[in-house]
Amino acid sequence: MIRGIYKYLAVMLLTMAVLISGCGNGNSDNASEADSNNTAATAEAKGQLTVKVLDVGQGDAILINTGEQVILIDTGDDKYREDNRKDEDNNQLFAALDKEGIKHIDKLIMTHAHADHIGKAAKVIKKYGVTELVHNGIPSASGAFRNALKAAKAQGTKQVKVKAGDVLDFGNGVSFKVLSPTTQIIENDTRDLQADKKVNVNNESIVGILTFGDFSMLLTGDAEKEIEKDLLAAYGNSLKCKVYKAPHHGSHTSSTFNYVKTVQPEYAIISCGTNNRYGHPHKETMQTLKKLNVNVLETDKSGTVTVITDGKTYSVKGEK
Repeated sequence: MIRGIYKYLAVMLLTMAVLISGCGNGNSDNASEADSNNTAATAEAKGQLTVKVLDVGQGDAILINTGEQVILIDTGDDKYREDNRKDEDNNQLFAALDKEGIKHIDKLIMTHAHADHIGKAAKVIKKYGVTELVHNGIPSASGAFRNALKAAKAQGTKQVKVKAGDVLDFGNGVSFKVLSPTTQIIENDTRDLQADKKVNVNNESIVGILTFGDFSMLLTGDAEKEIEKDLLAAYGNSLKCKVYKAPHHGSHTSSTFNYVKTVQPEYAIISCGTNNRYGHPHKETMQTLKKLNVNVLETDKSGTVTVITDGKTYSVKGEK
């Protein structure tokens, strides 16, 4: 009788083990959803995190090196958007990546489908053999966006679609928690685009908090006031970060007073080009940052801005 019970228990345990092992994500498709249960947020901080907000003219490109992975968030534009260099080829990104000795990129994150953020995405994929292309999954008629997806398919680059709540593992204890866009924004904009309705592409931006030990940095794409209001309601004081990458190149469409006050950054970094046709950064944003005693560095004046941290202390410095 006892032997029978043991035999029964052994069979049940074996069956449960097989079922549990079968629950793992064995999906190797070219497009997948990010793992929202990633353990990176609790992993031990190791070594040094370097974040460079690259000087790529009027656009965004942020290079992150964790010692284990190289991540590029946005690529800048293929052409200059500055009035004095209109339509001239812009190769600042490749010059900056070559200067850093970059040979391969593990993750390329496209925050949203505007050319000043992803204009060189296809070329980056082809040149650096990107392992994963991360985006919000919202369809776009943007030539830069479509070209990036084509390049990813041709190169065998895995596509990862993210939404609010997902956490990306950048290695060595560095994590990136996605705060926006929400599932609702993705569904609404996808539906509207399919019905040939206009959407605010800036508000589709991937916004997230980069965390390493006690250090955190808010990365914002071009998210505007409406998204900032939603983030305040959803996350409140958990938005607090040491460094703030100001959204939309310092435009008055973003960086509302209450938002920046809640984030409480010690430093703000603005990526924009000299003599850009949009007048970025706008005086309203600069006044907000000044009132809140935030140190500000602009790529048009300081060149590439480098943030270095060991997870406890950190430094922020421009190259000029």
